[in-house]
Amino acid sequence: MSEKITISGESRQETGKANSRSLRSSEIVPGVIYGEEKSSNIKVLEKDLKKILENPSIFSQVIDLNIDGSPFEVLLKDIQRNPRNDRPSHVDFLVVSKDTKVTVNVPLKFINEDICIGVKQQGGMISHLRNEVEVLCSAASLPEFIEIDTQNIELNQSVMMSEISLPEGVELTSVLNDLQDQPVLSCSVTRASLEIDDDPVIGEDGEEVSDDAEASADSSKTDEPQEEESNDN
Repeated sequence: MSEKITISGESRQETGKANSRSLRSSEIVPGVIYGEEKSSNIKVLEKDLKKILENPSIFSQVIDLNIDGSPFEVLLKDIQRNPRNDRPSHVDFLVVSKDTKVTVNVPLKFINEDICIGVKQQGGMISHLRNEVEVLCSAASLPEFIEIDTQNIELNQSVMMSEISLPEGVELTSVLNDLQDQPVLSCSVTRASLEIDDDPVIGEDGEEVSDDAEASADSSKTDEPQEEESNDN
């Protein structure tokens, strides 16, 4: 488990587009914190928000948010960005408790690809078909990521969503909703392996010989009449 993520902010009383533009021009991001049947307008420093956004699994981690000295455990639910410069323009946090049930997309972490049987011994290649899955669990059980061990995956084998090993208390929403099972990973033949059989056959004159020409040449050799042995007797 990684170190707990923390960020501080302040409540804001003034709202509206003009106020939001003024905050952004001062490198402050307006936002909202909601949950537990209430919501509040807040603001956080842009540099602090950008720092926590560097974490690739930020949307699947419980964050310690301090507003005006009051601590909250929250999930980052939404981040809006300016399409012209990609700067964060608004942020939403959801207040959670350890028993709060949440539906969150959790990243998949693939391990042991370098010693995967299908790759190391059988010349295949691992393809990631999904990078995250949606889960339902309590905030206390929320995993930062879900690990998939590829070591024993063989050539032409896939790992389905229903085959993922989940932490205790974590369920896939696709399974709960009886959705069609889908692969998250597959091991297939590489293009390089397919091209091995396509190496050209070079004839005696140095020219490439097609498969049909090679077969025809072999056939003509078989059909050539054998020279009769002379009978000196």
